[in-house]
Amino acid sequence: MEQQILSMMREGHRERALELMARAWAQPIGRFCCALAGSAAEGEDLLQETFIEAWRAMETFRAESSPRAWLYGIARNLCASHLRRRDRRRSLFGRFFADSSAENAHCRSSEDNAVRSEEQVLLDAALADLKPALREAVLLHYQGHFSMQEIADMLEISPANARKRVSLGVGALREALRPVLMKPENPRGGQDENEQSESVSGNQGPRVVRS
Repeated sequence: MEQQILSMMREGHRERALELMARAWAQPIGRFCCALAGSAAEGEDLLQETFIEAWRAMETFRAESSPRAWLYGIARNLCASHLRRRDRRRSLFGRFFADSSAENAHCRSSEDNAVRSEEQVLLDAALADLKPALREAVLLHYQGHFSMQEIADMLEISPANARKRVSLGVGALREALRPVLMKPENPRGGQDENEQSESVSGNQGPRVVRS
């Protein structure tokens, strides 16, 4: 799929390339935007902006990274700009996320929240409370399935630093889930990173609107 998209981009078939990108990556990028922004509505807006910006920027694509990494980079930059603007508007102690954890944590309706597991509620809250640098590294690795080298390239840090951010983020998530994991009905008393990643990557997000 990625090679086909790359060919479409190089040949100037922007509409077809964008259609293939939306089919392949709209859902994971939507979840990524949703988790960074802290709400489904803002995440959906950022997802739409990502594809609009991709359309505009496609002619300047130089294949220095994969189309998937390029698209995630656009989404990340838009999310970062959005959060800076929101932070300036709210002016609450310089935090990126000024809402309470309970408000920021979910990307679903109240009806959806009613049927969610205690573990998922805690995980979403923990994701919202992570430092932005840790949260985006965790999401890029477990939702975006990027390697440490790819994350390092996107964030302009070393692979060792990328691995450290992911490790610190997962450790914080595991600690936040401790009340659930230590219950008697959960005899193992913990999750490994693979199980944690399934929870992180399973979050639902906004859908892209295709014209």
